[in-house]
Amino acid sequence: MKNLQTILSLSVIAAFLLAGCAPAGQSPEPTQPEEPTQPSTEAQDLIGEVAYNPNPRAELDQIKALAEAHNTFALDLYQQLAGEGENIFYSPYSIYMALLMTYAGAAGDTASQMESTLHLPYPQEEIHAVMNALNQQLKANSLVDDEPVFTLNIVNQLWGQAGYAFLPEFLNTLSQHYAAGLKTVDFAADHEAARELINLWVEAQTNEKIKDLIPAGALNELTRLVITNAVYFKAAWLSPFDPANTKNGSFTLLDGSQVEVPMMHQSGSMRAYVSQDVQAVELPYEGGTYSMVALMPTAASLDAFEQALTAESLQGILDQLDRASVTLSMPKFKFEAAFGLNDALKALGMTATFDPLQANFSRMNGTTDLYITSALHKAYVDVNEEGTEAAAATAVVVGLTSAPSQSYTITLDHPFLFLIRDNDTGTLLFLGRMADPR
Repeated sequence: MKNLQTILSLSVIAAFLLAGCAPAGQSPEPTQPEEPTQPSTEAQDLIGEVAYNPNPRAELDQIKALAEAHNTFALDLYQQLAGEGENIFYSPYSIYMALLMTYAGAAGDTASQMESTLHLPYPQEEIHAVMNALNQQLKANSLVDDEPVFTLNIVNQLWGQAGYAFLPEFLNTLSQHYAAGLKTVDFAADHEAARELINLWVEAQTNEKIKDLIPAGALNELTRLVITNAVYFKAAWLSPFDPANTKNGSFTLLDGSQVEVPMMHQSGSMRAYVSQDVQAVELPYEGGTYSMVALMPTAASLDAFEQALTAESLQGILDQLDRASVTLSMPKFKFEAAFGLNDALKALGMTATFDPLQANFSRMNGTTDLYITSALHKAYVDVNEEGTEAAAATAVVVGLTSAPSQSYTITLDHPFLFLIRDNDTGTLLFLGRMADPR
């Protein structure tokens, strides 16, 4: 039985309503002259009047421009999360999509701050179609001859207060570009039951790997909307490691102490880059369209390397990857990471969204009495040796016709960064730091 590498990530953003929280004299932004949707008080599923568009109109250069903006946000966020413990793992793509769905309801300074934080290259009326197109491109890149070679599921769901008025334009945007429906729940009468329902949905979308994403106390009777996004990724190495070669080896922790951990070993043709500053190696997944890249600083400390890391400098390293004969050693690892993102997003410029006196989400409901109280993210990663027989066979097909000119020995026995990306658009789906494989 084959044990595939599995990566799971889910992020959630919750927007709360506080009655009378807007400053005196403040009026909402003008909205479209349409009647808000009034759900019934019984639980039901609602969708916008506009069906999901599986073929959004967007040019390839627009898709890549958005992917570049997303990657800039991803590295900005990494700088904020770098101090959150030793091991770090998150999906900037999941967070970005959840924020974009929230942005669909933003106006005024709230929208402007979100545009700046997310580095949005296109205005509100265009960005959601481009995001839909990027999403479709990522899913298409998980197929070969229209057949999936690995699992990539990206799912969105809204949870709204039963009987609360949401503008049809807001619901239409999310249904048309994010395939996101709205399930009504009764936060006001039983917010704990609503929390349990949302957490059950999270478990179902992540094969029960992520539980209790929303902790007790995060929701209350004033909650009006929770926006969730889940990304599930399951793939085999294109060239799997042989479990028979996995042996205990030494790994140096951040404090300089050493521990014995299972180290995987593999030799062969890989894309790699070695300089006086960094060692980098790329490990493609089955199909060759997605890959993991591991980066270990060789000269500066990990802290100094991270502080200098930007989307541009990371891309500079990735651009240097080239075919080489590589002898690779790296640890097996598996861990879960959870973050509250409020402080990180505020530090990146999204201050109004969390302030009940400044937040303007009038494009959601026609008023300014909604604000974000919690932005939560949880992720799980499991890296091991094995793949599938098809992956091993495919590796032969893409092998070189001549020997690489470079030869490297890369041993990831110190803390290193790792990322999972779509090679076509360059989108960083996941980003992490492995500091302690135990």
